[in-house]
Amino acid sequence: MLISVIIITLNEEASIARTIDSIKNGAKLKNGRSIPIEIIVSDGGSKDNTLPIANRLANKIIVSKNPSRCSQLNQGARISEGDVLLFLHADTILPDGAIIRIVKKMQNPRYSGGGFEKDWSWNSNIQVSSFIKFSTWFWQSMGNWLVRVFYTFPGDNAIFIRNSIFKQLNGYRTLWICEDFDLMLRLKKYSKKNSYKLACIGFSVLTSTRRMEKYGFFKTVFLWFMIYFLWRFGMNPERIKVVFQNYSTIPETGSRKYLRF
Repeated sequence: MLISVIIITLNEEASIARTIDSIKNGAKLKNGRSIPIEIIVSDGGSKDNTLPIANRLANKIIVSKNPSRCSQLNQGARISEGDVLLFLHADTILPDGAIIRIVKKMQNPRYSGGGFEKDWSWNSNIQVSSFIKFSTWFWQSMGNWLVRVFYTFPGDNAIFIRNSIFKQLNGYRTLWICEDFDLMLRLKKYSKKNSYKLACIGFSVLTSTRRMEKYGFFKTVFLWFMIYFLWRFGMNPERIKVVFQNYSTIPETGSRKYLRF
């Protein structure tokens, strides 16, 4: 079984090497051999050293003329050869053995796909208050409980899916935001209809808090809630884009030195 790992990037020189290393470590067996993987970097037009680093470490590179997440994800999937697709954000680190755990699940033909639990990783240069640390712990605990119960994974929870099923679902829809939730809802409907199961792997990927560093913890959580619920209850994503025009889907790191309530 070949696992195709598709990483979407845009000016990710600070994180791409560590992310790729976590993929390779996640595929290593105890006997020193590795699960077959192909690492695909789908770039949105980086102007930094992302592509030179990726050229050194990845198997395939594709540069999208349209730097949108859904376009980059679909283009990466289009050039993949794997039986299973794993979609990974460039600031998300896989736990040891992650690829092995995916293979163990997907060797069962009744599984269509799934995702991981998730923990947050604060920038060590930022001072975070005890209250914010507690709030982060509560937020990630609630998020992990929700994915275990509802099997609806955000994009930074490392979504994986059988390539054949991804093609049947016509991939990611062209949405400004919530393309990850949209795919998962369609996958859940497909799985229910065709007697498949979804997997929640009980080991956490580690993803950065850079949006919280930019907007602040509580503002970020508020924006996520509002965007998700407006989309879930039928608001057109382009209308959501107008309402939340100051929210960027392009990853940016903030300049905050302190995060306090």
